[in-house]
Amino acid sequence: ARNIVCVKADHMENIPTKHKQVAQYYEEFISRSPLDSCILFHEGGHWRELVVRTTSSGHTMAIITFHPQELGQEALDTQKALLKEFFTCGPGTVCDLTSLYFQESTMTRCSHEQSPYQLLHGEPHIFEELLGLKFRISPDAFFQVNTAGAEVLYQAVGELCQATGDTVLLDICCGIGTIGLSLARQVSKVIGVEVVEKAIEDAKWNAAFNGISNCEFHSGKAEAVLPQFLSSWEDAQPLVAVVNPSRAGLRERI
Repeated sequence: ARNIVCVKADHMENIPTKHKQVAQYYEEFISRSPLDSCILFHEGGHWRELVVRTTSSGHTMAIITFHPQELGQEALDTQKALLKEFFTCGPGTVCDLTSLYFQESTMTRCSHEQSPYQLLHGEPHIFEELLGLKFRISPDAFFQVNTAGAEVLYQAVGELCQATGDTVLLDICCGIGTIGLSLARQVSKVIGVEVVEKAIEDAKWNAAFNGISNCEFHSGKAEAVLPQFLSSWEDAQPLVAVVNPSRAGLRERI
């Protein structure tokens, strides 16, 4: 058996105030809901985790995951309507959400392809600026939570990779293209690879919006995409790979 303890985050100084505010109002919403929260799937319940994403420009995206259990479509639509009403017309209005997303999931975590993120309110994306570039962020796409820290990190990566004007940069697990795009002006070409399709869509948009034309981004598993590229690579051209994998780390094949 395992014990699961839920605590309030009010006292945690490393969590932004806006995140705490949205969490507080989500807790209030659940307390008003006739449906229970869901901690262990086999014990029932519906309302699951909340993800809050904020940017330095003041955008706030809230993503709420819901376990449908045995609910039919009409009941699901009712819950989505109540959630939207709470955050757009009710007490949660004070959160001033840029985007409110809802995802039905019977798994611990799943992608947009497995179970689409449903936009209940607001804009489909939020935007952040980093190293003079503007980035579009989808709910399924990774972006560093500490923008100032990310700028220091990416500048250090640029120095460590010692890229020159004829270098090809492989941005593996590229997400929305932050590393590759921030280094694009130092190299001849950037090739980004990412398994999350929506992140690749963001990366392509980000390249076009920022006027960066020496980048190409490919959706797929790195172990499948990279061999195709390397088979046609000219040995005389310098090649540098930057890898920013998920917490699970790199697979052995990569």
